[in-house]
Amino acid sequence: MHRFVLSVLFLVFSISLFASTQTVGAISSHPSHFVGSDNTFFVYVKAGERISAQFTLSQHIQEAFPSDDVTVTMNGPDTKQKKCVLKKDAAVGSGCIFSAQTATKSGIWTIVFDPDDKARAHKEASDDVLWVRNLYTWKIMVTGTDGEQKGRAWSDRYAFRQPPGSEFTSDFTTHYVSEDGYIYRAIHHGYNGQISILSADSIGVRKDKECISAYQSAPVDNESLSPALGSCGNRYKLFFEEPSGSLPAESILPDESKEWVRPLIKKPEISELHFTADDTEDQLSGDVTFFLRNFIGQYQVKIDVDNDGGFDGQNDVVLFKQMKELSTSLQKVYFQGVDKQGRIIAPSQKIGIKVEITKVAEIHFVAVDVEGRDGLELIRVNGANAPNNRLCWNDTELSPLANSALITSELDGRACFESAGGVHGWQYNSNSWGNARYIDDWIYATAKIDGSNTITYPEDEQKTVVSAGQGGGLLLIGSVVVAGMAVLGTIVIIMRRKSRRKAMVVDSESTLPPPPPSPPTSGVGPN
Repeated sequence: MHRFVLSVLFLVFSISLFASTQTVGAISSHPSHFVGSDNTFFVYVKAGERISAQFTLSQHIQEAFPSDDVTVTMNGPDTKQKKCVLKKDAAVGSGCIFSAQTATKSGIWTIVFDPDDKARAHKEASDDVLWVRNLYTWKIMVTGTDGEQKGRAWSDRYAFRQPPGSEFTSDFTTHYVSEDGYIYRAIHHGYNGQISILSADSIGVRKDKECISAYQSAPVDNESLSPALGSCGNRYKLFFEEPSGSLPAESILPDESKEWVRPLIKKPEISELHFTADDTEDQLSGDVTFFLRNFIGQYQVKIDVDNDGGFDGQNDVVLFKQMKELSTSLQKVYFQGVDKQGRIIAPSQKIGIKVEITKVAEIHFVAVDVEGRDGLELIRVNGANAPNNRLCWNDTELSPLANSALITSELDGRACFESAGGVHGWQYNSNSWGNARYIDDWIYATAKIDGSNTITYPEDEQKTVVSAGQGGGLLLIGSVVVAGMAVLGTIVIIMRRKSRRKAMVVDSESTLPPPPPSPPTSGVGPN
């Protein structure tokens, strides 16, 4: 009897010890989702808190991919790196357990799931995401003095596998945070993409290598259209839970470099907009310079070539640009001195210049080779006019399918419909609407920018002072007369710099926009 009691006590102690190393109640992979490819998890941990993680071999496999080991590495600021190898021939239920470690410094921990050299890519998804035969579940947990800390784990690109079959079709929710502080909640209804890579950025499907949205879906074999997948910057952080309100605006990575986490929203601001002309005798070319702060995404520099007060005339020029990250530095955009038709603009011509931002918090979700989903529901949860749940898409350029039952119900979503309950879905099938296609869904908010975003060159009502500097520079102090009162404007310095540039006629297509989305109908559209 005494031996039996000791055995029971030992068993209870062993279970308790094992349970203490597990991440019960932690954030974890969805029951229908498994990892078997490159993934990096990021976790914010405060000093004194504890972090643990676990990866377990499931019974599911990917027969089309090779067997190979996977190395999992956990690393944090001011800590010793830990590694574990998931062996390709291990038993189901075995895996890697990283027991709880106490953080000595607040910062971002990384957990890297890295298949070895035999892994290979899925050609219809991404060239740099490599997959292996075995599939695993995962759990990550952060605990503090008051218990589990939720909303601390994220990825910037999450690759996962759903086995074929309706039993693995599922509803799940992800959250996205941008570098300028906007947060979206995405609810995926009836989703099964088999091999899926979830990520979001401000570009989506683009033409060639340009960082300009095409605002349309495309087949994966299209030679000119493909998703940016974060290569243009502006990749959102994908949280597996609602992001914690205790997250800092920025923190440090294991290598001590700084990384944004959950910034506050600030209104875009522009200042010191100037044009510096080249010193050419036959062409009005030069640099448009300005400071653009608190903004990340796509914007436009517009040239009113005939100075008629409008910037959308048949000869006016639009230069499409992008802020890849928040910056306080001087921005410079070169204008080649030709109109949209390629005709040279004379130096004597007065022009208008405008920096225009029509969209903030722009986010694109590209569904790559997704076999089925009942719909996507998207909610912007912060910022002006939040919550907002509109969603846009444009599938009008895709070829129809032989089986009309597999086609999405609405091809043109450029009016940006309410997405409550899920929109833009298609029936699950190996030859469905989403199969072998890049399906781009996007939305944005509208915002006005602080500061003056429009100038005329040369300035009106100028007082000219000849500078004593070398090179014939001119100091121009602008003033504007309003209702009989003189209002002093910003001091504008316009330099005629020496240049050996020749007059150049460019292909007019270089200034033409990509196919734009149709304007929303009255009362419909982002806000």
